[in-house]
Amino acid sequence: MSRPSFHLKVKIGEMEVELGGDKAEVLSALDELPTIVEKVSNSFQGESSGHRPRSKKQTDNGASEVLPQIPRTTQCSEAVTALLAEPWGKTPRTISELREAMEANAVFFPKTTLSGVLVWMVKKGTIRRWKDKKRGYLYTMNSPEPE
Repeated sequence: MSRPSFHLKVKIGEMEVELGGDKAEVLSALDELPTIVEKVSNSFQGESSGHRPRSKKQTDNGASEVLPQIPRTTQCSEAVTALLAEPWGKTPRTISELREAMEANAVFFPKTTLSGVLVWMVKKGTIRRWKDKKRGYLYTMNSPEPE
């Protein structure tokens, strides 16, 4: 598919709209820009207030599981901590499940980075890891020892 000959991007806060087409079409759409911006703002109203739509995942038994929402971050360890601190993270999770939940929150790290960070967090004592015969390594928050 070829790219339209004329593009216009409008960014409002974290929302961005891109218009493309012939120059005449885009310029005529500009006359309707206030209406377009209002429609876009209304459709992203949940996002502009800091809430993203919750992602759902189909589990092995056919049930639907809601993936947690976490803030965007550039630190892999922060993303892992945020995920495992959620009620979703109380159930031990595999690296694949963690990565899927991160991607659902638009937080992207390579699997190699995530696995290295998980090992580092285990050594540091922030999280716990053990091996399950069926699922592989499982991760959960390390609860503080009672005094």
